[in-house]
Amino acid sequence: MKTKLITLALIAFIGLSFTAYKVTTYDDEYVQISTVKHGGSEYKVVYMQRGASGKRIKAKYFAAKDFNGRKVPARYKSWAANKNIICVTSGTYMDDCDAGSAKPVGLTVDNGVLVNKKMESFDGLVIVYATGGIVATNLENKDLKVQGGNISGTKLDIAGNNYHRTQFIKWCKSQEATVFQTHLLVYKDQIKVSSSNSSSSKRERRFLAVGYDDDGELIHCIVHAPENATLYKATKKVLNFLNEFKEMEVTYMVNLDTGCQNIFDLYDKYGRLSSVVKGTTSVSNAANLLVYYYE
Repeated sequence: MKTKLITLALIAFIGLSFTAYKVTTYDDEYVQISTVKHGGSEYKVVYMQRGASGKRIKAKYFAAKDFNGRKVPARYKSWAANKNIICVTSGTYMDDCDAGSAKPVGLTVDNGVLVNKKMESFDGLVIVYATGGIVATNLENKDLKVQGGNISGTKLDIAGNNYHRTQFIKWCKSQEATVFQTHLLVYKDQIKVSSSNSSSSKRERRFLAVGYDDDGELIHCIVHAPENATLYKATKKVLNFLNEFKEMEVTYMVNLDTGCQNIFDLYDKYGRLSSVVKGTTSVSNAANLLVYYYE
């Protein structure tokens, strides 16, 4: 009996030790996952602080299959094998709901490779740098600036100037940048859509907002709004939530697809799939993916 008790105690100790020293995949100082109620609505929030010096939070975008014919799910699976994934979500719009044949809408460059050169009327242009940084600009302002390369700091009008667009595409290749167009919902804390120029369909919504908290820290925030609402109404409420509850000044906010591609996988700090919010479509059916990871 004594031997049995010692054995059971040893097993319990090992179990407690394993729990205490379980390896984390990211530091929750930089990533907070929460469910918040504000203004009568509920929001699922992934709040990420990039980190002033190390830039610990990084982004990667998969826009299309590569030249070897590997589709987005296979590319993502291979790339993610040694990465600490925070979340993976469907990104911008495609021309077909069938992921096997769908192509991205608007100017698209994937890791320096031109996928679609046709500009659309969307005024939002998102650039994901090879270093993991992500920025968006308002094309209407005709003042796009990039970092690095021979056009660094130069104001570009890529929507209205063919030469500027050609130079920008060349820059994307040289920097292995990824680019896509989308609806720009908020820019410099101002709503850019209205009830008359945006989708009137009511559905759950998901947004990517980037800005600064009241301490001046750069924040990347994904907000999932489960309430069925029009794009304008959801945009207005989420901006108000971020301004008031999160005390965040929003530099830009863009739409993430919850229609044909409602993909969202969220992981806790131990690398376990979280139940806080889950998309309705599997990553294996993705036509494009935006990924946040910790490094």
